[in-house]
Amino acid sequence: MFTNPGILLKEGNQHLFTKIIKSMRDKPMRKSTFSNLDRIRCSIAEVFEYKPTDSAIWISLRSNNISRQSCNFLWKSLHDIYRVRFFWDHMPNLEHLVQCPTCEVPESLEHIMLECDAPGQHQVWLLTERFWRLRYPRWPKLNWGLLLGCGLARFISSKGKILPAKNRFFTIIVSTSMHLIWNLRNTRVLQAPTPASSIEIHNRWVSQMNSALRRDQLLTNRTKFGPLALKKQLVLKTWSGTLLDKDSLPDDWIKSEGVLVGIRPNTRRNGVG
Repeated sequence: MFTNPGILLKEGNQHLFTKIIKSMRDKPMRKSTFSNLDRIRCSIAEVFEYKPTDSAIWISLRSNNISRQSCNFLWKSLHDIYRVRFFWDHMPNLEHLVQCPTCEVPESLEHIMLECDAPGQHQVWLLTERFWRLRYPRWPKLNWGLLLGCGLARFISSKGKILPAKNRFFTIIVSTSMHLIWNLRNTRVLQAPTPASSIEIHNRWVSQMNSALRRDQLLTNRTKFGPLALKKQLVLKTWSGTLLDKDSLPDDWIKSEGVLVGIRPNTRRNGVG
């Protein structure tokens, strides 16, 4: 009549039972994780006037609005487990990696994303804001909590209705830009002797946004993704008003080839995107 979960004592052993007991214990939260959760909560409350729970924050990192690479980056960033800043403090011959080589201050993730003077973050956020303003007039002031909590955006209309397409667009372009800034930093610090040029940064940003757009198009495929597929109308509304040659596109461009974001690649010949 009743089904008891678990296993019989005679079928287990000390190693197995120890493993089960340890898995049942609450794992202590890292101090940096606790701090970042609070920063997200405060930033979301300031911009969107609501306070998300810890559970809502963690769920937002698994949103299908965010690419797998960006999800992974956000999760690790929230836990502050990337090898930056004081991670290198006691590493022989690597202590110099504690400091940002450009700004000569401790190189935290927040510094990389929002403060660093090296080529990358400033230009990426200018492009992101410019892209946003193709459709929406107001761009929120970014801070570390808002970046980590980009999946919790809750824009509301003048009539008090939540705007899913606007929320998605913000989440997509912010998370994509964050991951690009991180990759630019890694290339600059760990691989290339010279930083990326302005043209290269511009074109990599355009490429990443076009990839995000194509990803959205592909995820509407109900044959492939079934009930997990994105709703076509939601994707159309998300990118509406932000695409290249938007007036010549069909109303339903989901299956159209060559649909591109509204900021062109930069070339040496034309000088600007």
